[in-house]
Amino acid sequence: MGIVLALAGCRAGESDGPKKAEYTPVPDDTLFSQVAALPGVKRADVSFNDTWPEHTYLGEVDISPDADAQQVLDTVYAVLRQGRFDAGINVVGYQANREVRLEALPRSGGPAELEKRYGPQPGSGTPPGSP
Repeated sequence: MGIVLALAGCRAGESDGPKKAEYTPVPDDTLFSQVAALPGVKRADVSFNDTWPEHTYLGEVDISPDADAQQVLDTVYAVLRQGRFDAGINVVGYQANREVRLEALPRSGGPAELEKRYGPQPGSGTPPGSP
């Protein structure tokens, strides 16, 4: 009986709480500056919402009229993926006064969907298929 209790005690802490990043996330201010400096981005208003249940990068990006809006948004998401561990991303682009959403992520932009598209964190800040 004592062995069973000892084993149960060893396993009790295995998954109590959120997973932790196995890397040092790029600081938010650095990420936001990188997004604002991307080619094709005229203006970026991005922030991190850490109120439960969000834990998400949120924002809007104004995209130059001559830029490929999908490529710009894909790069924005890839850059933000270098940030906080398992954070969702919900960034909307605007080009010529029209809303543009990233077509490569048809659902929520939650952690599992982001990992499927961009791979495990932290990533390189480059979207899949980019040179």
